[in-house]
Amino acid sequence: VAQADATLYGSFRAALHSAEDTDLDLRDESTRVGIKGDVDLGLEDTKGLFHWEANFSTTDDYAGTSTGNIASRLAYLGATGSWGTALVGRQYHPHYLLVNLVTSPFDSATADAGEWNQLGNNVHKREQNTIAYHSPVMNGFQVIGGAVVAASGSDDDGAADSNMDGYNIAAKYTVGDLYVAASFGDVQEDVAGTVSDIETWGLAASYKIADFGLAAKYEVQEVDTDYDATAWELAATYDIGATQLQARYSDFSEDIADEDGTQWAVGVQHKLGNKGRVWVNYFSFDSDAEGILKSNGDIQYADRLAIGYRVDF
Repeated sequence: VAQADATLYGSFRAALHSAEDTDLDLRDESTRVGIKGDVDLGLEDTKGLFHWEANFSTTDDYAGTSTGNIASRLAYLGATGSWGTALVGRQYHPHYLLVNLVTSPFDSATADAGEWNQLGNNVHKREQNTIAYHSPVMNGFQVIGGAVVAASGSDDDGAADSNMDGYNIAAKYTVGDLYVAASFGDVQEDVAGTVSDIETWGLAASYKIADFGLAAKYEVQEVDTDYDATAWELAATYDIGATQLQARYSDFSEDIADEDGTQWAVGVQHKLGNKGRVWVNYFSFDSDAEGILKSNGDIQYADRLAIGYRVDF
């Protein structure tokens, strides 16, 4: 790293969670370490770039991984210049970057707390086998598009075998303190031989007024196997020096049983210099949300308090 044109960085995060009907739980909050940089390709107005990032837990091993305590997050290479940026590899899709992140002020990263209401996460978060293009920013406007190319030639591996298994295109516009974005993605998914088509739409906006920030997000996900869901959120932040007050209201609905669930959340974050912070978050679900979502693996959608600490380098 010292001999290359690269930056070594990381973020260590942990929090103590207290939830209904469970013991205290010391959790890692998405600790990660990465290397990124660019290189001279000998071309005019074009540089090569690379980025690798991995999760590891400060509290537990990652169950079911051959590497024990390490899990892949990002691994891509590409080129960039005044013409834009082209990337190949495991990377964030624009739906996550431009829509879902807009209403996520909390440091608690677990799905049953900070990211419970992000429909696009199941198909448009950090996806492997992705090629993407980021246009240059033109008068505040930018377009990002990408495709998942994952054909494997096998019909029994759980993958949808086609030239392009999915795509996502999104755009954002920023003028002063106003931000707006829109995204559309379409993914083919093969589960036990049944191929389904998943379409995800998203809109997001944010506005900053001095120390007060407002943000909103709306998502619709439609599956051709007769499953539709919608999610929307309103978030607000208020900065008082190094301290930030946070609040968010979320709504989730699906048409399988015509059910609807909500969450409200509040938090306080305090920065410790430029590289540290502490936070307190409280998340409250209504009974409908707990009933709808508790079936999602081992995730516990219940009221919870989280007290966390983070150090970056």
